[in-house]
Amino acid sequence: MPFRNIANSTGSLELQGLEQMVFPKYTEHPTPATIQPEEKGPNKRKGKKTDSSAPKRSKKNDTRRKDGSPDDCAGANNERSPLPEPPRISLRDLMEAETKLVFSDEQDITHKSLASTATQLMCQAAEIGGPPSGPNLSFLPQIDKWLDVALQDANSYYQQKKYATAASRFTAALELCSKGAVFEKPFYADYEDICKVVSFVESRIVACYLRMERPNPALLHCYRSIQLNPIRFQNHLRQAMAYRLLGNPCEAARGAMIADYIYWLSGGNNRHISKLIKLYWQGLLEAALSLEKNFSVMFTPWSGKPSSNIIEKMEEAFRKLHPAFTDYIFTDPRGGHLLPQTTDWSQPSSTQSYFLTLGFRRRNDGDFLHKLLHRRCPTFTGQSSPFTPPSYRDLEMMFEMQGKKILPVLDFIKCTKLSVGFSQGSGLIERLQYASVLGQLNRFREHMHVLQYTLAELAVAPYLQDISPSDTELLLALMADTMDTLEGKRPDQERVWNAMQKVNRQDFLAELPFLLWQTKSRELQNETFGVGSSLILVYKCIYVVN
Repeated sequence: MPFRNIANSTGSLELQGLEQMVFPKYTEHPTPATIQPEEKGPNKRKGKKTDSSAPKRSKKNDTRRKDGSPDDCAGANNERSPLPEPPRISLRDLMEAETKLVFSDEQDITHKSLASTATQLMCQAAEIGGPPSGPNLSFLPQIDKWLDVALQDANSYYQQKKYATAASRFTAALELCSKGAVFEKPFYADYEDICKVVSFVESRIVACYLRMERPNPALLHCYRSIQLNPIRFQNHLRQAMAYRLLGNPCEAARGAMIADYIYWLSGGNNRHISKLIKLYWQGLLEAALSLEKNFSVMFTPWSGKPSSNIIEKMEEAFRKLHPAFTDYIFTDPRGGHLLPQTTDWSQPSSTQSYFLTLGFRRRNDGDFLHKLLHRRCPTFTGQSSPFTPPSYRDLEMMFEMQGKKILPVLDFIKCTKLSVGFSQGSGLIERLQYASVLGQLNRFREHMHVLQYTLAELAVAPYLQDISPSDTELLLALMADTMDTLEGKRPDQERVWNAMQKVNRQDFLAELPFLLWQTKSRELQNETFGVGSSLILVYKCIYVVN
């Protein structure tokens, strides 16, 4: 019986991790792919080759369940040799797509009259036209004449490929904006209009640094351009390129995914552009998978919430596919993961969502995931005394644990997920807690980058997901506290992300008597008083001290 190697209703092959990566090249209309199981031994028969591009099967037998039955899990029945790897996105194709997308708005920059310079600067390229949300200022008030001159001067150096000088001149233009020289009539200017102009100037600085292949300063200006104008898809593409240059294809893939969605959301209907962005997204996702050495992944098509039995079958299929990554297996219970081959924003009903299963070589590399998503009690990563202020050694341990173990895994989980929310395990709260550790360690440069990154994520979040009133309040509180932290305001007051951990700590203390009773009852039943009794004494000491 032929099996499908994670083929879903749209016929797109799934990812199978590092040892066997089945990731088809993006096509506008992907087709199903099947393969006959190979027979071994003397009775091996010669079978007809199956054409994956045009499978011959009757309409009756071609019905595929979109709910992602366990039989659709990656290689659920495959205990044989891995499939030959299909063509992947080449580095050349990836770079060509990146150049067209990131630097597309430079070809129409011309020098005309002062009245039209800003409009010309902010038009999109003829080759790749931007959506209506692009920063075209033809409908805005006349910009300030000194800003107009500064933009012309900076652009002339950019056209001469003197990118360092151009960056400094665009920075001078940015300083003019900070002094209120944006429009000729500043008192009648709208806040959103000002943000669009300043965001554009920030994006020009980003382009200069990317041309010089200096991703660190480029990334900082990327964050600011997204904060000011999160609905411009080119801002997210430039951020993706900066992350790629930094060797972080995971965050780059998420940037490309957001850019593709924002392009559609803002009215872009050019299928060539959308296809090019998806090609870029897929290439970055392949790069992210190829760099992961500590865990392997599997995507299973499924809509809705699966039962625990279905999750067990998914994980059993993973064990057969990746026996080297079974020390700890985790399936994201929230689902909602997306792949570029099966995503069409204009047709939600045809967009396939997936459940992500991760398998780790070592249990210690992944067991924190269950604690983050399922435990009510707080997790004090790296702290020897969890209910007291951390020592400097504790802070160093937390820095290593969060920066090199927890956040990379959470970043990978969300790189294929548009809506991640603001709760524990989303990566947002963990990153803000990581920023607090960086601040206490006096690593101010990294501290600022993390906070700027968080602000950019918070700015674009309302466009990526439906937000409840309670989430809206949390979003505003997170943004306000992050801004205050960046500006050095209210340094002695509690931040939202630390207060959330404090609330969890209080819940833990409230439940502690019941936990002690449970532990003691279990010991009495088992007639053991060793480790458990010591644990009770420790809990009692913690409870009395606090």
